[in-house]
Amino acid sequence: MLVLLDACVLDAAGHMARDEALLLDAPSGALVWRVYRWAGPACTFGYSQPHRAARRACDERGWTSVAPVRRATGGGIVFHDGDLTFSLVFPWDRLLAPEEIYKRVHRGAHLGLKAAGVDAWLFSPPGRPLGRASACFSRAEPMDLVAPDGRKVLGGALRKHGAKGLYQGSLRPEVLGLAAGAAEAALAEGLAREFGRAPEPPAAAWAARAPEFEVRYRSREWNERR
Repeated sequence: MLVLLDACVLDAAGHMARDEALLLDAPSGALVWRVYRWAGPACTFGYSQPHRAARRACDERGWTSVAPVRRATGGGIVFHDGDLTFSLVFPWDRLLAPEEIYKRVHRGAHLGLKAAGVDAWLFSPPGRPLGRASACFSRAEPMDLVAPDGRKVLGGALRKHGAKGLYQGSLRPEVLGLAAGAAEAALAEGLAREFGRAPEPPAAAWAARAPEFEVRYRSREWNERR
């Protein structure tokens, strides 16, 4: 059953640390969804991406004072400047392929948006899957959610830890003509339809180690490691 956490206002390092704490400390069968509230413009980039590419992308955007933060998940560069950013910690069966996880999460988002009267669909290109783009919203990948004009509106990235997984996603509500609050409500409803809804909030202790991990996400050793 899906537990919906209250959103909190943090910067990029704070959010990455909170997600890692939830991934490591939530019970193995927990299914936890939370929405980010950003303290200001932010940039995150995938675990395997070079820091110099993220730094250059920020500078080209005029974000010279924004420090890109490396995620523990994959994917490319994401600018957080009005997007609806969220994460999901979930049980990850060893036989469940990443493609199926993307499909379930994005199908839930699709259901919620459809119920809100918004047109979007899951992207399924013919032929072989595309390689990951360095910038997450530069093009759609299989199972991403796209608008009627073909623009990508939802993408995400994954990390596996034992029998648990972390999905981090970004939705662009402005492409769909939605206010942020309406998009959040639609997303919450759709994910609850897909996964079920839990009646009680989780223990606060699940994220208690976030400050410990935050030190790493603020360090040059982590962010400029490649």
